[in-house]
Amino acid sequence: MFDFPEIAYQRQLIVASLDDFTPNATLSHVHGGQYGPNVQLWKNSVVNFLWINVRCGLLEGTHRKDISERKDSDFLKEILINGDPTIGLDAEILWNALYFNSTEKLDEMLDKFQLRDWGALGFETNQLFISELKVLYGSVG
Repeated sequence: MFDFPEIAYQRQLIVASLDDFTPNATLSHVHGGQYGPNVQLWKNSVVNFLWINVRCGLLEGTHRKDISERKDSDFLKEILINGDPTIGLDAEILWNALYFNSTEKLDEMLDKFQLRDWGALGFETNQLFISELKVLYGSVG
């Protein structure tokens, strides 16, 4: 289910609850990020991370609510890989222009485990939080 360390999921979701972010700013320490030795592996991880978290209602498109409304489709994966021809933007532009933020559901989850704070980025993996994520991911996967 997790194709990189659980702590990376936890930290990125904490950041999402405190500030919006673009795909290029996602999981910057995973597989070396956008400047690492295997950019495609990092991109695949980012796409999968965003897709699963939008599908289970933890993240939403800040300015593209249609991304959240189409949880049942692969629309998000499609535009991150191929761009969005309906508005004439290629994928590279979307990786810098498409913003995501947390939903109330994620904020409540993080509050429950006292993780919705910048200081929580320095915490170790919270296994209770990760267990709850796994249940959510399993329900939509």
